[in-house]
Formats: sequence, structure tokens, C-alpha cells
Amino acid sequence: MPSDEPWSECPPGELAELQRSLQDQERHIRGRRRILIAAGGLSIAVAGVGVGVFLSRDQTTASILSCQETVDLLPRYVAGTLNSPSTQNAVEVHLDHCEKCRKHLEAMIY
Repeated sequence: MPSDEPWSECPPGELAELQRSLQDQERHIRGRRRILIAAGGLSIAVAGVGVGVFLSRDQTTASILSCQETVDLLPRYVAGTLNSPSTQNAVEVHLDHCEKCRKHLEAMIY
């Protein structure tokens, strides 16, 4: 690079100061990198817990029974001998929304 000034040596200690400055910058960058990695790991952990909670929550209300399945389960529902509370809940959800199956249940009871 052309310059009008003649070349001269660096003053004593200038290179050592530059080296210290670059080392400080590198330590700062490594520290920030560690913080970002830790924050990323924490974010992944929180997301994992959220997914786990979502997948483990009670899905009984999402159970969808067809009319035929519900009619087949009604005798055990009336007798109180269904094999699980989630099945009982699924029958009740279906009955709440299906007049035809409610009438079938009423015909069984009366």
C-alpha cells in the first residue's frame, strides 16, 4: 500500500498491546458463544418438556367412537363394567353429541 510517509518500526510495546487486545476480544467472543450455547440448550430442554407435557396430557376427550362402537359398548357402560375410565369418558362424549345413540341408550334402560 503506497504511502507518502516513510516506513518505520512500531513503537516498543505496541505489538504486545495489540496481542493483548486480540486475546481479550477472543475471550469475550468465547464467553458469548458459551452463553448462546447454554441458552440454546435451555430452549431445547424447555421445548422438550412442553412437547412431553402436551403428549402426556389426558387425551380421553379426543377419543372418537363411531356409533357402532358406542352401541357395542353401551351394555357394559350401563352395567358399569367398562375396562377403563377413558373408554367410559369416550362413550359419554359420544352420547353428548349423538342423539341416535342417546335414544338407543334410553331404549336399553327403560
